[in-house]
Amino acid sequence: MTAGGGSKEKRKKPVDTVKDGSSAGKRRAPLTLLLGAWFLPGLGHWVLGKRKRAAVFAVVIVCAFVTGVLLQGEIGTPRPQNPFSWLAAFACLGNGILSIGRLVWLNGLGGLLSGLPFGLQGGGSPSAAGFAYGNTFLYTAGLMNLLAVLDVSDIARGDKD
Repeated sequence: MTAGGGSKEKRKKPVDTVKDGSSAGKRRAPLTLLLGAWFLPGLGHWVLGKRKRAAVFAVVIVCAFVTGVLLQGEIGTPRPQNPFSWLAAFACLGNGILSIGRLVWLNGLGGLLSGLPFGLQGGGSPSAAGFAYGNTFLYTAGLMNLLAVLDVSDIARGDKD
């Protein structure tokens, strides 16, 4: 018995350790799986057999992205005079093919390649009533997709169901 009145418990090894003491959590998720999960929302979960989760993520992310575009939101593009614009660009690039497709739609393929990184147009209309809300939807969709990629990584490594 311990001072607190309870019985002494044996220390248990963490669930993710193997007999030799190495951690099973050190495995890495395949890079192609993670790139596919980023590129097309829901693809990583679909490949892992999590069909319902894949459908939910895909619908939520695509709907948020489309709502942001319809509200005249601007795809974040880096601006040399604004260092915080890189954060918006990172958030929007989290949308994968949706963001790349929107940038090609606005700039053309030649403009996309020649305008990197500072010459891109992100679309949107700052005078539109929903501009700020549209931006928020676009950033949120991208960040949700990046979180979904982390979820795919956890599932692929066996750290999560």
